Amino acid sequence: MVRRITWVSLLALILVLSACSTKSNENGSASSSSPAGTPSGETPSAGGDPTKADFSEPVKLKFVFYTGQSKRMAELAGNELKELVKKEINAELEFVYLPWSEYGGGKTDLMLSSGEEFAAYTDINYMSKSVSKGLYADLTSYVDAYAPDMKINVAAASFDAFKLNGKQYAIPVGNRASSAAFYSVMVRQDLLEEVGMQSINSLAELEQYYDKVHAKYPDMIGFAATDATYMLMYEYTDKNLNWINNFIAVNEADNDDKLINWYDTPEFKAYADLMNGWYKKGIIPKYAITNQPQLFSDWNAGKAMFFPGTATRPIEGIAGITQAVPTAKLQNHFLSKNGRPKISRGTYNTAYFVSANAKHPERYVAFFNLLQKNQELYDFFTYGIKDKDYTLDENGRVTKLTTDLFFDDWMMMNDKFMRFEKNVPDEFIEQYKQWDNDAILSKTAGFNFDNTAVKNEESKLSGVFTEFVSPIASGFVDYETHFPKALSKLKEAGLDKYIAEYQKQFSAWYASKS
Repeated sequence: MVRRITWVSLLALILVLSACSTKSNENGSASSSSPAGTPSGETPSAGGDPTKADFSEPVKLKFVFYTGQSKRMAELAGNELKELVKKEINAELEFVYLPWSEYGGGKTDLMLSSGEEFAAYTDINYMSKSVSKGLYADLTSYVDAYAPDMKINVAAASFDAFKLNGKQYAIPVGNRASSAAFYSVMVRQDLLEEVGMQSINSLAELEQYYDKVHAKYPDMIGFAATDATYMLMYEYTDKNLNWINNFIAVNEADNDDKLINWYDTPEFKAYADLMNGWYKKGIIPKYAITNQPQLFSDWNAGKAMFFPGTATRPIEGIAGITQAVPTAKLQNHFLSKNGRPKISRGTYNTAYFVSANAKHPERYVAFFNLLQKNQELYDFFTYGIKDKDYTLDENGRVTKLTTDLFFDDWMMMNDKFMRFEKNVPDEFIEQYKQWDNDAILSKTAGFNFDNTAVKNEESKLSGVFTEFVSPIASGFVDYETHFPKALSKLKEAGLDKYIAEYQKQFSAWYASKS
């Protein structure tokens, strides 16, 4: 999820579409053959009205996902899912699977710039950049007509978050507790208890946990990511920082519109020094500098000790790890939080854009609606076929009969429809229900930056970040030696102009809310 385009979000993006219906569609069926928003038996007419599109002709829709396709998902896609989508919206789906490293850039950018038709995940920053280049379709006209259930089951504020100048350029999915995404550390609780510890409340205790486990299992890696900006924040500052992007932060404890140049702070130096210390000590493995995807592979294989956490990651990630380590347990811990409220960007998990050249954007929106339509469809997209891929007990707890993934569970989560597996402890469910109790909505929530005036600077800054800043922020090289050159490159690329433009727009928006 927030979304800073960092390696944490590339390796496992902070997400989740758990569709739950309201009373009116609680028992809704997946059997309606009319398009979303169209009364049964009526066919939208062709013509200029986008709310009356013609669904009588079949179309092909392409979706890009940033994970692999399981064998069982491939079977479902070729049979039951194919039939469902044909019946519901008269479409055929094509799935393309890319590595997470291609999210928010890479091949996704190439597909967009070459004019391919497809839909995929986005975040607010990537949306702003892509809209300024004319690469996303304007979906405003289609939301009410073709995503009526999604509008009920996803918060209105989540839709607002993906608007630019009043136009809807992405459709948010999910509705769940999402504050403090990546601010907690998710540890292998089974290992923690095995070495005689119960909880972790500080950086010193986290490193003590690493030392004890490393002594017992020297082949295990410590941190299975390369970005701990959020996770360590409570340790290196007494502020309550939140990041707009890789360059700009805000202090959520202050009631003002001040933006912070992240690299012009003592906190960035303190953070970079911590990460460099971890790299030198081996908490971050040496291979991370050239093979970051291996970090996530080692985490899923049960070969790592901790990872950035979210409210739901302990249950999202446990299925993969327990295939390798059946006794594994995951739990979130906060380091030196000391009463600071959690920060929320909203309750959505991710959002879908449709590329600008799509011939039938309304059909994509109608498919998004299916994902959030009702409990029956949520169960289908998340778990597969009842009594073949999963069972339900009398309390609605789910037991999966296959380890194969269907649609990513982090994407599908929605408090209205969410089911817990039978092995999820009651105390975790209670903790999850209370997760957002001390949360505050970020003062940046709902703000979208128009990068038109600084597109060139933004492009240059992105390149400088990757080449010169990321190695420092990930701990691969030391701050004292390498930061002066990185800062010089940032200045040359137009960092001051970029932040000034951001400040101007944010201040105007902030004042308009007062």
